[in-house]
Amino acid sequence: MAASFWSLRSFTLAHRRQDSEEILLDRVTLEVPSGGFYLLVGHSGGGKSSLMRLCAGLVDAREPLPRTAGEFECLGVSVREGPPASLQARIAAILQDEGLLDEITPRQNVELALRAADRSIRMAPALLAEVGLDPAPDRVASLSGGMRKRLAVARALAAEPAVLFCDEPVAGLDPEAARQIAQLLRRAHDLARQRTTVVVTHDVDAFAGCYDGVLELNRAERTLRLHDREFRWKAPPVKARAGATAGEGELVHGLRHGLLAFAGISHTSVSSLLRLPPVELGQVVRSVVHCVLTPMFFVAGASGVIGGLATFFALRNNPIEGGFESALLTGTGKVLLAVLVPLLCGFFFTARIAAGAAARLGTMTRTQQVSALRMMGVDPVDYLLTPLVWGMAIGLPIVTFAGMIAASFAGLLAAQSVSGITTAGWAQAWFRTVDAMDGKVVLLKSVSSGYLVALTCFHLGTGPKRSGAEVGDAVNGAIVLSMGLVLAVHAIATLLVYA
Repeated sequence: MAASFWSLRSFTLAHRRQDSEEILLDRVTLEVPSGGFYLLVGHSGGGKSSLMRLCAGLVDAREPLPRTAGEFECLGVSVREGPPASLQARIAAILQDEGLLDEITPRQNVELALRAADRSIRMAPALLAEVGLDPAPDRVASLSGGMRKRLAVARALAAEPAVLFCDEPVAGLDPEAARQIAQLLRRAHDLARQRTTVVVTHDVDAFAGCYDGVLELNRAERTLRLHDREFRWKAPPVKARAGATAGEGELVHGLRHGLLAFAGISHTSVSSLLRLPPVELGQVVRSVVHCVLTPMFFVAGASGVIGGLATFFALRNNPIEGGFESALLTGTGKVLLAVLVPLLCGFFFTARIAAGAAARLGTMTRTQQVSALRMMGVDPVDYLLTPLVWGMAIGLPIVTFAGMIAASFAGLLAAQSVSGITTAGWAQAWFRTVDAMDGKVVLLKSVSSGYLVALTCFHLGTGPKRSGAEVGDAVNGAIVLSMGLVLAVHAIATLLVYA
């Protein structure tokens, strides 16, 4: 007898909510042999994706797990609360939105999966050819719907998984394209040794003749049954939700989410330090270049305006006309270079970079690109957070230095326009009390601010995203919180050093 792929013994699965709890499976006992090509069918919201995510490790740690009871094993390993790392390496998933990384080429998508599986990237062309992408286009954005599905298949096969989950792989395709994807998945299944393929789908007709059995999740009866290949599933009428019971209550619900949020923040902070040595060097270089060049001219221009205006008004509003100009320039230079310009550069940098970073990460989460990274065995911290930390922690000091230069130059022009002072005279007064300690403090403030802004953008951007509105909320939250952190860092450091 074949070993079991799934083994359920008195297994119960329920979605927990504040006002109610919906039981999806109730004391189900079932053995599913490994090595088969199965369709997993049932009404939307019935628990199909929950079963897949428990096995594939795609449950977001910042959200409560479904309530489970009994035993649920995948390949002989308990997955009631998510799979251990040893099992995750044997499971791959093709997500409904594909989760393709659009910032790299289709071939690089496959190469990334090969590297994560510790296989040669030279296999990428063969995998692409196997799914009918030879030659592969240069950009993910240029792929049609069917080509995106094919690329997702190639990337999933890069890990040679023992289990392949496919979440609605033919959704949105015309009948001919859907049939081609179904046949492609069957061919890939037949070429592998003892692979188990589970396809979550509503389009059973596209897979006619391709599957070995049907796993039917009956929402009304709260059961999961395995039928043979002759079974023809037809969606029954949607009935009222069955199994709804009292929820966990507002207090428990809020406490649970609060603890998970705190744990998520702590995990992000600790991971940012433990995983600080770069793994994806290409990503780090791109992030540093982006964080330097993108805001450079904006920050320098804004700093120049601030420096010029501050100097102009300081001299023009001198209560003793023409007197103590040197002292005014000395004070203005010190305040601008040690305090005001670095603070404003932190604000300008955040306004220019944090919104884009949070929007990018939020969109990647919404389109399942972050889940796809986890599925490939690529830690999102290595691929996204570490490059962001290096980019902002290096970029902000460089941009701040450029802003200080621009502010000083504008201050010179303003001083000459008001009092006709020479360049040498201005420089002697402007930098008279600016010393090495000021430079060290500015560096400390800008590096710390960059690090905290990167953490904020990553944490908010990669949180659960069920809608575009939640992506927008993450962007707004990242801007406001990042600016608050920049202000706090500068205020604390300035008071500690200069008080």
